[in-house]
Amino acid sequence: GNYNRVALFVNEEEKQDAADVLNETPWQQQEITSDGMTAVDASATADTLIRLLQKRMRDLEAETCRRLISWEDEKFYSASGERPGGNLSGQGKESLDLMSLNDLHDTLQGLDDELEKMEYWIDERATMIKPITDECRGIEEENRMLEQQWVSYETLGNELTRLLSGLVLPQGLMKVLQNPGSVIIYDSSGAVDIERSEEGVEMIFQAGQALKLALDTAEKEGGIHLRAVSDSVKVLTSTSNKFCDSLARIVVTVMEQLAKEVCSRQDSIIGKGDNHSSIAKKIRESQRQFQASLLAYIKIIEALALLKPDILPAVRDAYSELVAEGIMSKKRMKAYFASLPGRTSVKIAHETNLGKTNFDFPGRTSASVTHDLSDYAPVSLRNPNTTDASGMMKPVNVEDVEAALGEMLPLIAREAYFTAALFGLSSRHLDGRQKKRNFEAAKKSVDNSSQYFRYYMNRICGIASEVDAEGKKVKGDAMLSLVASIHLNEAMDGYIDRHKKGGDHSLSLAYVRATILDLRKKVDRQWVIWIEEQIKWIRTNPGVPQNGKRAGIFASVARFPSYLDHVLICCKAGRSQDYTPNLAKIKVVSYYLQKMASGLFASLNECAERETTDQQYAADVMRMENSYFFTQSIKQRGIELTSVFQKQITGASVICKQSTDAYLGWMIKREFKAMHSLFSNISRIRKDVGDADVPIHVPRAQFVRTIQKESSKEIMKEKIGVVYARMEKHLSDGGGLLPVAWKALVKVLYEWFGRWEKLSTSCYKFILEPSAIDVVRLAKAATGATAGKRPDGKAESRKNFASI
Repeated sequence: GNYNRVALFVNEEEKQDAADVLNETPWQQQEITSDGMTAVDASATADTLIRLLQKRMRDLEAETCRRLISWEDEKFYSASGERPGGNLSGQGKESLDLMSLNDLHDTLQGLDDELEKMEYWIDERATMIKPITDECRGIEEENRMLEQQWVSYETLGNELTRLLSGLVLPQGLMKVLQNPGSVIIYDSSGAVDIERSEEGVEMIFQAGQALKLALDTAEKEGGIHLRAVSDSVKVLTSTSNKFCDSLARIVVTVMEQLAKEVCSRQDSIIGKGDNHSSIAKKIRESQRQFQASLLAYIKIIEALALLKPDILPAVRDAYSELVAEGIMSKKRMKAYFASLPGRTSVKIAHETNLGKTNFDFPGRTSASVTHDLSDYAPVSLRNPNTTDASGMMKPVNVEDVEAALGEMLPLIAREAYFTAALFGLSSRHLDGRQKKRNFEAAKKSVDNSSQYFRYYMNRICGIASEVDAEGKKVKGDAMLSLVASIHLNEAMDGYIDRHKKGGDHSLSLAYVRATILDLRKKVDRQWVIWIEEQIKWIRTNPGVPQNGKRAGIFASVARFPSYLDHVLICCKAGRSQDYTPNLAKIKVVSYYLQKMASGLFASLNECAERETTDQQYAADVMRMENSYFFTQSIKQRGIELTSVFQKQITGASVICKQSTDAYLGWMIKREFKAMHSLFSNISRIRKDVGDADVPIHVPRAQFVRTIQKESSKEIMKEKIGVVYARMEKHLSDGGGLLPVAWKALVKVLYEWFGRWEKLSTSCYKFILEPSAIDVVRLAKAATGATAGKRPDGKAESRKNFASI
């Protein structure tokens, strides 16, 4: 066709027809503008129109194809003269009436051209409106973002309102937080009215809880980074700090007022006529009243624990200081300990500071019952009971220790219990490390509260003052410390948490046990220092001659049983008649008593092995006599000491047996030298050649001559008398070993002479005279003849001694 961009239609009728088609077709797309009005969306409309025209074009092409097919069929039927399906003359006429194929082609070509022009026109219009469509899209995106921002701001506003609503406290509580003293009621003198202020304490606690809840909410819900929330939290934190400082001042003020009131009451004042029981009762009653009154203010301390736990140590220190200066003050503790039956604390301090000493035992006060090992009297096995002519073996004043432990330890336990409960130091849900820290905090506080109790307790337990201690200094009493250690060990059983309940009760019991252990460490150290000093003296080997001859019982060994007797006297003092101290179960006591005994044997071994000691017999006599003395002296003192020194007794028995065998062998070889040499030679030859050939090596005549010369009855009697006299000279009278050693010697003589009889009979068919039995009779006769009288001419009484 002749269409161009200007003349798109042939005539107005065709243009009107196209306009009608476009107007009847719903191809325009509407959009809502920012002001709420509707308008045509050009871009969307162009897309819709293109799709619509493409559809109409496909419809026209399909119709054209149907018409072409029908035309070709008609031409074929006309040429062939055949028409399927009967007479189709009506259809043929209808086909002939249709436009020709050329007209149809021209129409299609025209439509194709028109469509191409339409597409070109649409592309031009799309290019022209593209900036507008892009701008519309940008505006659309901006509107969407603004809408999202509006939603976000709305959500943020709601969240901020929720967060801030949890940080806003009621006006009434804020007034309490800003000035907690406003709800505390004071009397006319300005002191706190304890009873009438309980309602105010409850309001303070509620305000503290609300403040803690607000702070926890801010931390839990988040939003601290928001300025409004952060500013509110800062205000609450500042309020919390000021509130806690005010509460701490109120609590300390109340404590001071209560302590002053309780201690100034008439029934709490300690008078001169009070004894230790009444004083202890008044102290306990004062403590109970003080703690019961203070319980009304425990909620203030709970509020402090919620809001500012790090301020509690200062409040706890103030509390312990008030207790130390009031309820358990130095004046009260001094009055109590001075009223104890033995007045040990007063005597020790008074005599130490006046320099009053015991002139019989220099370096000791007259109140002290401790003496060095060298001061004790030596004992004898013939007279095992220690004689106390000097009066030095006095019992200690255990009544003071027993009374103080029985009356004061419950008071200390109550103080520990209340401290743990008041300051929340025994929560069950805490882990082990936190529980340990809390226990240390409670121990520090109660240690300060009970400092004067421990000061005077140290004194009555015989513990010496520290070198750098201020005020009066006292000297230690090792024996008193030893007995105190035993009593402390027994007192420990009453404060063991057998039910494992935990909580404040378990903590208070643990503190009392720690207090007892601390005292035990001190008394044990005091006694151990004394033991070490005595071991040093033992190792100097006092009184032992350099050659070791006639050393007898060492001075340290002879005095050791006297010290043990003194220990038993002190341990049994104030006890029932059937009481037996079980020293073996107290590890420190048994260990150092054994160490002291081991020092005795170390000294004995050192003296026996030194070069100047006669090794032929003196070393054996020394070991034999002292080990036997130790064993028998311990056994004579009963099972309570035997169980302690069981190891040393066993070792001493072995030493005594070995040294006795060596000494007795030396004695027989010395006095019966010829016979011992003869029979030793015969025994050696007999092993090599047999009984029959022995006379070949040792002629019978020589054998008989030696026996007759050395073994006659008179000669034997004389030799046995010499042996006994020598043994009597070697062994000391106090050791009590002579009867036992002589009995052992007789047994050895019987064994040796019995063997010699057998050798004489088997090798020489010679009967030895006197026989082994005769030798025993001669030995017994020698004992009766020479040992019946003492050197002073008086009859000597002998006791039965244990055999070796």
